[in-house]
Amino acid sequence: KQMKKIFKYAMLFAMVCSLTTAMTSCSSNDDDTPQTGQLSEGDKYLQKVLAANVDNTINPTYKALADGCEKLNNELEALTPGSITQQQVDNVCKTFLEARANYESSEAFLLGAASHFLIDPHIDSWPLGLNELYNYLKADHKYKITDQSILGFHGIEFILFRDGKPRKAAELNSHDSYNQAGIDFTIFSGTQELDYAKAVAEDLRNSVYRLECSWDENANKEHVKVLDELETVYKTDKGFSYGYEMKNAGDPTKSTYNTVKLAVSSVLTGDNSAGGIADEVGNTKINNPFSGKDESYIESPYSYNSLTDFQNNIHSIENVWFGGVEGKRGEYSFHNYFKKYDAKVGQRVETAISDALKQIAAIKYPFVKNIKDPQCKNAIKACQELNDALAAASDFVGKNNK
Repeated sequence: KQMKKIFKYAMLFAMVCSLTTAMTSCSSNDDDTPQTGQLSEGDKYLQKVLAANVDNTINPTYKALADGCEKLNNELEALTPGSITQQQVDNVCKTFLEARANYESSEAFLLGAASHFLIDPHIDSWPLGLNELYNYLKADHKYKITDQSILGFHGIEFILFRDGKPRKAAELNSHDSYNQAGIDFTIFSGTQELDYAKAVAEDLRNSVYRLECSWDENANKEHVKVLDELETVYKTDKGFSYGYEMKNAGDPTKSTYNTVKLAVSSVLTGDNSAGGIADEVGNTKINNPFSGKDESYIESPYSYNSLTDFQNNIHSIENVWFGGVEGKRGEYSFHNYFKKYDAKVGQRVETAISDALKQIAAIKYPFVKNIKDPQCKNAIKACQELNDALAAASDFVGKNNK
C-alpha cells in the first residue's frame, strides 16, 4: 500500500512548480515578475509579516522539534532491555508526544525544506507498514531500511504505544504481545524492536535537524555539525537559508520569490501551505477513513493521538496567521494586516480557525475507533471553509495595491 504524500511529492518533480525553485508558488493570482519600483505600504508591511513568520513561527517550531527529537533519540538509546522500568517507558512516550506535537504544528509551512528535500514523506508516512516491519524484524536488521512505511514517527509510535497507552515495560524487557490480522509480533523480543526504534529515531533526529538548519542560518551549531558530517545538503539552490529567502522576497538575487505577493501566496495557499494543510486535514486525514475511501488511513492510531494531530495542524495555521507561536506574537501578522486593509476577510479566517478546532475536538475519541462518527462531517466542512477563507485572503493580497 502506498503511503501518505509520497506520490504527491514525487510528482512535484515533473510539475511546472519545479522543486528546484523550492519555495515559489504557481498561483495564477500573482504577478511573478521580479519586484520593481517602490513597494506599496501594504507590501512593505507584508515583508515584515513574512519576517515575523520566519522568526516567530517557523524557526521556534523547528528548534523545539529538533530539540525534542534529540531528546527522544537519547531516551530511547538509554533503554536497555532486561532492566527497563515503566517510568522510563512513560517518560519516553511523553517525549514522543511532545515532539509529535511540534511536528504537526509545523505542517502549515511544509513549503521549502520539507518538500524540497522530501522530508515530510520520509518521516511522516502512514499507515505503518506492519507487514514490512514484520519482515524487517524477522530478517534481524540485516538490510538498511528504505521503505518509508516503516520510517519516522509512526514506526516509533508502534514500538512505544498500544491502544492509546505506553507499552508495558515487561514487553520491552521480554517479548511483544501483538498478534492481530494474521501478523504475529510475539516472536520478536524487546531487544529486536528497540534496536529498530533506535535506528529510526536517529534518522528522525537527523531529518528534523535538516529542517531546523535549512530555515535558520543561526541554528544550533552542533546540529549543523551533524549534518555536515553526514554531507547533508540543507541550503537553498541559491545557497541561502529558506528563512533568508522568505525575508528577502522580491529581490531576485537573494530569493526565489520574485515578489512579496508571490511569497504570501505560497504561505497562505497551495499544497504545502496553511491552506494546503487545512484541506488535507478535512479531505484526507478525516474524510478518507470516514467516507470509506480508505479506512486504514488513520494517523497515529497506536497512541490514539489522531485528533490531537489534527488540532495541532490547525494550530500551525493559527500561528502563521497571528505572527508567531504562543508567547512570540508581535505587531506584524496577517491578523493585523487584514485588520487594517479588510477586516471582514481577516475575520472570516479567524472564525474558520476557531470553528475547525471546535469541530475536530467534538469528534468522538479515539478517532481510530470512531471513524464513522457523524461529527466528522462537520469537521470536514469546517476545514474546507478554512481553506476557502485562506484562499480569499490570498486573493485579496494579490489585488491590494494600497
